[in-house]
Amino acid sequence: MYHLINLFLLWSDIPDRIAIHFTNDVPDNWGSKFFVLIMPIIGLLLWWLIGLFTKHPEKLNYINLTAKNREKQYNMSKNIMIFIQHLVLIISILANESFIRYSVGIENSVLNFLPLFLTAIMFLAVFYNLIWAARLKE
Repeated sequence: MYHLINLFLLWSDIPDRIAIHFTNDVPDNWGSKFFVLIMPIIGLLLWWLIGLFTKHPEKLNYINLTAKNREKQYNMSKNIMIFIQHLVLIISILANESFIRYSVGIENSVLNFLPLFLTAIMFLAVFYNLIWAARLKE
C-alpha cells in the first residue's frame, strides 16, 4: 500500500524519460515513466502464477520421492513456494521503489541492495529444499 501511495504522490515529479538499466551505476538504457507501472504488474502476475503451483505441489519435480515421504515433500515444497511467491512480490515492489526514488532524485542505496539480497535468500531457500529432499531417508 505504501508503494502505491508513494507512486501516486511522486508521479508528477517523475520525469517523462527515466533510467531503466545501469552499468557501473551509470544509466545506459532509458524508458518512459510508465515503466514504473509495469514492474508491479509483473510482480503481481508472477505472484499469481506461483500461487497456482502451491495449489498443486504434485505437479512439481522431486528428488528422492517415495510413497512414505510424499506428503512430507509436498508440504515442504508448498511452504517453499509460498515463501518464494511472497518474496517475488516484495522484490518487484522494492526494485520499483528504487526506480522511482532514483528518477526523482531521492537517495536509495538500501533499496538498491535489498532486492538483490532477497533474491539471494530466495535461491538459498530453493537450494536448501534440494539438499533437504536429497537427504531424506524414508
